[in-house]
Amino acid sequence: MQFERNRRGSGDINITPLIDMVFLLLIFFLLTSSFIIDRGIKINLPQAVSSETTHDKCITVSIDPAGAVFVNQEPVLIESLLDKLKKIYPEKNTNTVFLKADKQNRVDILVRVMDIIKQSGSKKMNLITKPEQRINTGGQL
Repeated sequence: MQFERNRRGSGDINITPLIDMVFLLLIFFLLTSSFIIDRGIKINLPQAVSSETTHDKCITVSIDPAGAVFVNQEPVLIESLLDKLKKIYPEKNTNTVFLKADKQNRVDILVRVMDIIKQSGSKKMNLITKPEQRINTGGQL
Protein backbone atom coordinates (compact mmCIF):
# COMPACT_ATOMS: atom_id res chain seq x y z
CA MET A 1 0.00 0.00 0.00
CA GLN A 2 1.33 3.41 -0.99
CA PHE A 3 0.65 6.59 0.95
CA GLU A 4 0.63 10.03 -0.53
CA ARG A 5 3.56 12.11 0.48
CA ASN A 6 3.13 15.65 1.63
CA ARG A 7 4.02 17.94 -1.16
CA ARG A 8 5.89 21.00 -0.20
CA GLY A 9 4.52 24.19 -1.61
CA SER A 10 6.35 27.41 -2.02
CA GLY A 11 7.79 28.85 1.20
CA ASP A 12 6.33 32.31 0.54
CA ILE A 13 3.79 33.77 2.92
CA ASN A 14 1.34 36.28 1.52
CA ILE A 15 1.46 39.25 3.92
CA THR A 16 -0.76 41.55 1.86
CA PRO A 17 -3.84 40.94 4.08
CA LEU A 18 -1.74 41.62 7.16
CA ILE A 19 -0.54 44.94 5.75
CA ASP A 20 -4.12 45.86 4.84
CA MET A 21 -5.25 45.19 8.42
CA VAL A 22 -2.38 47.24 9.88
CA PHE A 23 -3.31 50.22 7.70
CA LEU A 24 -6.98 49.88 8.60
CA LEU A 25 -6.13 49.82 12.32
CA LEU A 26 -3.85 52.82 11.90
CA ILE A 27 -6.60 54.80 10.17
CA PHE A 28 -9.10 53.73 12.84
CA PHE A 29 -6.89 54.90 15.71
CA LEU A 30 -6.07 58.18 13.99
CA LEU A 31 -9.73 58.94 13.39
CA THR A 32 -10.92 57.99 16.88
CA SER A 33 -8.15 59.63 18.91
CA SER A 34 -8.84 62.92 20.61
CA PHE A 35 -6.40 65.75 20.97
CA ILE A 36 -6.52 67.86 24.11
CA ILE A 37 -6.58 71.61 23.73
CA ASP A 38 -6.05 73.31 27.05
CA ARG A 39 -8.26 76.37 27.50
CA GLY A 40 -8.54 78.43 30.62
CA ILE A 41 -5.97 80.39 32.57
CA LYS A 42 -3.83 82.68 30.44
CA ILE A 43 -0.25 81.56 31.07
CA ASN A 44 2.71 82.22 28.82
CA LEU A 45 4.52 78.87 29.05
CA PRO A 46 8.26 78.59 28.57
CA GLN A 47 9.46 76.67 25.52
CA ALA A 48 11.23 73.30 25.57
CA VAL A 49 12.43 70.90 22.91
CA SER A 50 11.12 67.79 24.72
CA SER A 51 7.44 68.67 25.24
CA GLU A 52 4.63 66.06 25.51
CA THR A 53 0.84 66.20 25.72
CA THR A 54 -1.12 65.34 28.86
CA HIS A 55 -4.37 63.49 29.52
CA ASP A 56 -7.69 64.43 31.18
CA LYS A 57 -7.25 62.51 34.46
CA CYS A 58 -4.32 64.57 35.63
CA ILE A 59 -3.97 67.11 38.40
CA THR A 60 -2.78 70.47 37.08
CA VAL A 61 -1.40 73.19 39.32
CA SER A 62 -1.10 76.53 37.51
CA ILE A 63 0.60 79.76 38.52
CA ASP A 64 -0.49 82.85 36.57
CA PRO A 65 1.76 85.88 35.95
CA ALA A 66 0.43 87.64 39.07
CA GLY A 67 1.40 84.66 41.27
CA ALA A 68 -2.13 83.32 41.84
CA VAL A 69 -2.33 79.52 42.19
CA PHE A 70 -4.97 77.32 40.55
CA VAL A 71 -5.68 73.60 40.91
CA ASN A 72 -7.45 72.25 37.81
CA GLN A 73 -8.42 75.86 36.93
CA GLU A 74 -9.97 76.52 40.38
CA PRO A 75 -8.32 79.35 42.35
CA VAL A 76 -6.64 78.22 45.57
CA LEU A 77 -4.77 80.18 48.22
CA ILE A 78 -1.17 79.02 48.44
CA GLU A 79 -1.71 78.38 52.17
CA SER A 80 -4.48 75.84 51.44
CA LEU A 81 -2.74 74.20 48.44
CA LEU A 82 -1.42 71.30 50.54
CA ASP A 83 -4.88 70.37 51.85
CA LYS A 84 -6.45 70.74 48.40
CA LEU A 85 -3.90 68.39 46.80
CA LYS A 86 -4.29 65.75 49.53
CA LYS A 87 -8.06 65.90 49.03
CA ILE A 88 -7.94 65.66 45.24
CA TYR A 89 -5.51 62.67 44.96
CA PRO A 90 -8.18 60.04 45.80
CA GLU A 91 -10.77 61.76 43.55
CA LYS A 92 -8.51 61.63 40.48
CA ASN A 93 -7.03 58.25 41.44
CA THR A 94 -3.54 59.58 40.81
CA ASN A 95 -0.92 61.57 42.62
CA THR A 96 1.00 62.77 39.58
CA VAL A 97 0.92 66.56 39.35
CA PHE A 98 1.48 68.68 36.25
CA LEU A 99 2.81 72.16 37.03
CA LYS A 100 2.15 75.09 34.68
CA ALA A 101 3.95 78.30 35.52
CA ASP A 102 4.21 81.50 33.53
CA LYS A 103 7.72 82.13 32.31
CA GLN A 104 7.65 85.54 34.03
CA ASN A 105 6.92 84.06 37.51
CA ARG A 106 9.34 84.68 40.31
CA VAL A 107 11.44 81.68 41.21
CA ASP A 108 10.55 81.83 44.92
CA ILE A 109 6.83 81.31 44.18
CA LEU A 110 7.62 78.43 41.83
CA VAL A 111 9.92 76.76 44.38
CA ARG A 112 7.34 77.21 47.15
CA VAL A 113 4.60 75.57 45.06
CA MET A 114 6.95 72.75 44.03
CA ASP A 115 7.81 72.17 47.70
CA ILE A 116 4.12 72.02 48.66
CA ILE A 117 3.47 69.52 45.85
CA LYS A 118 6.27 67.30 47.18
CA GLN A 119 4.97 67.62 50.77
CA SER A 120 1.50 66.55 49.62
CA GLY A 121 2.81 63.09 48.74
CA SER A 122 3.09 63.49 44.99
CA LYS A 123 4.97 60.58 43.44
CA LYS A 124 5.73 62.46 40.24
CA MET A 125 5.75 66.13 39.23
CA ASN A 126 5.97 67.28 35.60
CA LEU A 127 6.60 70.83 34.42
CA ILE A 128 4.39 71.75 31.45
CA THR A 129 6.05 73.67 28.64
CA LYS A 130 5.17 74.42 25.04
CA PRO A 131 7.16 73.09 22.07
CA GLU A 132 10.07 75.21 20.98
CA GLN A 133 9.52 77.20 17.79
CA ARG A 134 12.39 76.33 15.49
CA ILE A 135 13.46 78.81 12.87
CA ASN A 136 14.37 77.38 9.46
CA THR A 137 17.90 78.58 8.72
CA GLY A 138 18.29 76.81 5.41
CA GLY A 139 20.15 73.78 6.81
CA GLN A 140 22.55 75.78 8.95
CA LEU A 141 22.68 75.58 12.73
